[in-house]
Amino acid sequence: MINVVASEWLKLRSLRSTYYVLASTLSAVALTGFIAFSISRYFDTKGPGGEPVGTGLTFSADIPPVLFGMLGALAISGEYSTGMIRLTLTTIRRPWILVLAKAAVVATVAAAAGQVLAFATYFTAQAVVGGRPIGASFSEPTALPEVLSTGAGSAVAAVMGLCLATILRSTPGALIALVALLTAPTVTERFLPAPWNDWTGSLTIPSLTRQLAAVPDSGAFAPSWATAVLAGYVVIFLAAAVLAITRRDA
Repeated sequence: MINVVASEWLKLRSLRSTYYVLASTLSAVALTGFIAFSISRYFDTKGPGGEPVGTGLTFSADIPPVLFGMLGALAISGEYSTGMIRLTLTTIRRPWILVLAKAAVVATVAAAAGQVLAFATYFTAQAVVGGRPIGASFSEPTALPEVLSTGAGSAVAAVMGLCLATILRSTPGALIALVALLTAPTVTERFLPAPWNDWTGSLTIPSLTRQLAAVPDSGAFAPSWATAVLAGYVVIFLAAAVLAITRRDA
């Protein structure tokens, strides 16, 4: 298993798409800085009463799951398009080991990169806000936990992308399915009555990571339930991917 993980780490590092996706995550920092600047300008001209900046993570919260999901999808979809997956599965007799090894690698990379991105986003927002009382310092109870929980959401999104690409064996199909699944709770909640709309809207990865940090008014779940839902995503998608790669030819 260790050798397979090392091999998959080498593969991920050799993909140009890995670096393109990681570079694209900087768009979240840029977007957060722009929105924080706009809110700060409003505060300077009209005073208190506008939207606070807080940690700034919510302004670009939908970007990292999509990008890290792409990272996971591209980690295996290229092998299907080139046919290299056949050689890989010939070398690794048990397909489920391949899926778990790839999942471990993309989850680790996404968690680390997502955490760095979260801190970069936070400090960018606070630098733009300056001394205005519309930011959130780490002395506040939920500020640091909110930043630290972001890496977990990035890892889950990466595993989802990997599993979708394994199931569909298509880069475009996996990316379309990924975006559809990530946005489905937000779209669905608009058509449901209370309290079902709150429960459904709480199932998005950005909402779950904030609920994991016990951020007030972030969703309907307690931190323990948010953790269980995130873990459930990983288990369900991994089980589906393992079943798909085991039951059919490459």
